[in-house]
Amino acid sequence: MPRESVLDHLARLYAASDDPWDHRTSPYEAAKYDATLEAIGPGPFADALEIGCGNGTLARRLAPRCERLTAMDVTPAAVAIARSHLADLPQVSVVEGMAPRDLPDRAFDLVLLSEVLYFLTPEDIAGLGSWLKTHATGHTVAVTWTGSTSEDELDGPCAVSLLADVLGLPATTDHGRYRIDVF
Repeated sequence: MPRESVLDHLARLYAASDDPWDHRTSPYEAAKYDATLEAIGPGPFADALEIGCGNGTLARRLAPRCERLTAMDVTPAAVAIARSHLADLPQVSVVEGMAPRDLPDRAFDLVLLSEVLYFLTPEDIAGLGSWLKTHATGHTVAVTWTGSTSEDELDGPCAVSLLADVLGLPATTDHGRYRIDVF
């Protein structure tokens, strides 16, 4: 579970801006989303889950490939922004919750972990891995920043390695500042 300081930090970021990482306008973010969607594949997906949806920018791009998409974030302000941003997409629902504790009890043929692993503890990653083994019926795709942040519980590659201990080795694509792992 993300530390309280992480939750406070995220709340402060979203209180100051509805797009604290410039997801809607950054060429870097657009290229990362293009690479993520390429790794995910064209679909269609019957039921997909994005953990760490933030303001919903990637969910909007993913939604056309999904019959049903659940976008989840731990930050109440991010959830409110994403709900507003995605309100015109009837196949998308946005929920507030923390992985692994609040994950839905149903199967998903796509699970996208949107830069969330390094916010989790090793115990949380083990719990997430167990949940994925029983609920992820298709691909699990983890997008992970490879640099350091002031809020890291673990660095990104170490966090992915812990998940790989549960799920097996992923196909990894290194994009320099981030990596995409497909399990």
